[in-house]
Amino acid sequence: MNENPLFDSVLPPPWSVIEFTFSNLDTDAELVVMCNHVRFVIHATETAFASSPQLREKYLFFLHVAENYEVDGYTVDDFYDWALEPLLPVLCEQTPELKVGAVTLHDFLYAPILEYSLEAESDELVLRPREEQAETRFMFGVSLPDSSCQLWPAYLPSEIQLDEEAAYDSTPRRVILPDSTAAFFKLMGRGEKRTLEKELLSYERIRTSPLPTSVRISRLLGLVRDESSTVFGLLLTHIDCENQTLTCAIESGAPESLRRQWVAEMKQIVHCLHRDGLVWGDAKPDNVLIDGNQNAWIVDFGGGYSEGWVPKDLAGTVNGDLVALAKMVDYVERGSVVPM
Repeated sequence: MNENPLFDSVLPPPWSVIEFTFSNLDTDAELVVMCNHVRFVIHATETAFASSPQLREKYLFFLHVAENYEVDGYTVDDFYDWALEPLLPVLCEQTPELKVGAVTLHDFLYAPILEYSLEAESDELVLRPREEQAETRFMFGVSLPDSSCQLWPAYLPSEIQLDEEAAYDSTPRRVILPDSTAAFFKLMGRGEKRTLEKELLSYERIRTSPLPTSVRISRLLGLVRDESSTVFGLLLTHIDCENQTLTCAIESGAPESLRRQWVAEMKQIVHCLHRDGLVWGDAKPDNVLIDGNQNAWIVDFGGGYSEGWVPKDLAGTVNGDLVALAKMVDYVERGSVVPM
């Protein structure tokens, strides 16, 4: 986010990096920034820094940081600050665009796009405008047949209203359905077909199971899908948690009484899942949300697993859930994790 004031007199409108992809093999990277209802796509390659060995070395270092999450105290946020510095003057030229009427998912998915190449010139970073590519325009959404989607209500992007506070500078999260129900929107990228299919299967199992609706887990409410059978994302239970995960709560110094409560709630929810033939899968503290009433919810049934919590050979199994749960209990009670 724009928390680093590089300009004393003029600050850009609110903005955020909504997508970052990279490859250490071909040393390419792409950053997508949302600001004032415009999508800025920044392409970077190693060859673009050929004229500046210093900038080339720094670029490759930051790709190494991105691959390893943190190196020598540097994180991907430091890469954003470095790579996007030449974009800030462009963002400063953006004037607020106030749309008449409600802002919808259609406005986000089909926002205007400006593409640039990040290059070196006289040992300085510069942006070069480039033509919009078809892959950039269609960076969101997965094509699925009707047979894969028919169990769920489907909504057009224009039918889903956005939360005004985040409508112009970030990926939508809290959205409003036509019946005024709040939902959590999980965006699907162009290459996430397999992930989407797994997640739909998981939520179908939850829906057809005897699991009581009182069990606090995320559930699928519907799909955002257009007339061409492209699924742009999932509409899930909205949990009023202000983005507070179990990790955030523990690291913020939650009292012992709440820690004991959350341990008991996690154990009970996992027990209910297993009793009814269901598996959590990607069990970890970041997939436990703490709502405004200080109750724990389990989310993310996409079928993946996280290294350090679930053993790879136990991924997607009851035993995998139990191993991860034991580690999570230890983390909540003692603030530590036993290495695998």
